Amino acid sequence: MKPLRRKKTCEVTHDPITGQERILELTQEEDFLSDHGSVDSAGLHQRYFRDCGCDGPIGGRCFECGAISCKSCHGRCHNCQKPICLAHSKFLGTNSQERVRLCGCCFEKITRKQNWTKIHKFILSIFVEGDKDG
Repeated sequence: MKPLRRKKTCEVTHDPITGQERILELTQEEDFLSDHGSVDSAGLHQRYFRDCGCDGPIGGRCFECGAISCKSCHGRCHNCQKPICLAHSKFLGTNSQERVRLCGCCFEKITRKQNWTKIHKFILSIFVEGDKDG
């Protein structure tokens, strides 16, 4: 049986690290004439796993490593808004018990600032007397 029509759809993206195209989804469909005289269709749909290991819809590409992750694993840095994957995300707890996603650079800046603030408070507490009742 020879196919009457073949249709192949391929969704690709350009990988900036390797310089090659990466296949995201591949769809193949063939229409052929059966022995009974009808036109039958057969198809194949392949979804390639994202770098995060999921096969959900694409969320974006990490600015640090170029990895493609799904929507649930992909996010943006809360501070600089750069796109980051789950592997390069650093999470910082806030006072309201929320976890904020940060890139490595912003995480270091914020933790460094917090550490300096603690040191300044400690040094100032030595020289400034507090209210002492009793």
